Amino acid sequence: MTAGADEIRRFSASDRLEHWVQMVAFVVLALTGLVQRYDGAWVSEALIDAMGGIEMVRDLHRVFATVLMIAVVYHFGSAGYRKFVLRRPRTMIPGAADVKALRGSLKYAFGRGERPPAQGRFTWEEKVEYWSFVWGTVVMVITGYMLWNPIATTRVLPGELVPTAKVIHGGEATLAVLAVIVWHTYHVHFAHFNKSMFSGVLSRREMEDFHPLELAAIDADAHPLPPPEEQRRRLMRFGPAYAGLSVVLLAGVYLFVTFEHTNIATIAPPEQVRVFAPVETLPPTTSTTAPTTTTTSSGPTTTITGGGTWDGEVAALFNPTCTGCHGANLQSGGLDLSTYASALAGGDDGAVIVPGDSGASRIVQIMESGSHPVLLSEADLGLVRAWIDGGAAER
Repeated sequence: MTAGADEIRRFSASDRLEHWVQMVAFVVLALTGLVQRYDGAWVSEALIDAMGGIEMVRDLHRVFATVLMIAVVYHFGSAGYRKFVLRRPRTMIPGAADVKALRGSLKYAFGRGERPPAQGRFTWEEKVEYWSFVWGTVVMVITGYMLWNPIATTRVLPGELVPTAKVIHGGEATLAVLAVIVWHTYHVHFAHFNKSMFSGVLSRREMEDFHPLELAAIDADAHPLPPPEEQRRRLMRFGPAYAGLSVVLLAGVYLFVTFEHTNIATIAPPEQVRVFAPVETLPPTTSTTAPTTTTTSSGPTTTITGGGTWDGEVAALFNPTCTGCHGANLQSGGLDLSTYASALAGGDDGAVIVPGDSGASRIVQIMESGSHPVLLSEADLGLVRAWIDGGAAER
């Protein structure tokens, strides 16, 4: 940072590179995460197809989650270097001055102040955004690990926490995206277009308007850099400590992404093969669906239409494969598949089972699209189709 110049340097090339890596990672994570959270929406289905299918979306989400975690490890180093080597002030830590600035901003917003409050290197608005990002990252890493490694999670925690983690993960993601769109975009791009993350500098006039306390400290040389020799001595102590910490953190990232491979990957449906077999003559039986009787030269032949019953076969297919997220305790999308009555009632978007017409049943459509996080096997889905086409009998 140079005093007396027309432009004041605020961010180094390293700072800007870190910001852009985190921004790209955040955008990709938001895009690939929200289309999975709202997978039933038409725009999500279109974006999933545009990105190469649900498996590609999941792979992109995991890759950029890893990128973000590595960027966090790098951030520890850059923040530590500024603190322990350059001995820069802790300007991102909230304090009493920020509370005072907040009150001043509210007074100015409601017309009770003549001008916005004078602030330093980082305003209270920027500190709120920074610490929200820190908190959100912690929440996303914890819940992301639980979803990435559900088997390991349930070895030490109750299984109910996995769908809970899914709700928290998706809710925090939605909140973070809304915060960036509303809070960050307004303050950085609309209220005033701050170009310092592009060029690294702000004009002296902009510093006077938005960071007057920092400008005054620069002009007064209130925080001079340590002599080069002192910086080298400090770096000799900080470097090995940060290297050790980085090894531990990067090892944690490696374990995070390689600890286990879950068995919920979407697989391509098997090839459909038409099989011809003689019609079996069945003895009379009671059924919830009407039998069809035909008479041939050899005598009557009775065949049973339909595909089982809810109590007999279908309920066991949904529990626990589907009821973890669509059950009595957690009803994602308002859908509860734990009982016959609630399954026929459907969810927030209406009925998912249309007795007598599996093609019009949304539960079959979603399974066939391959976009749902958990899919029934082709054999199980075939049984569901037959059950619905046969009238979706309860027992």
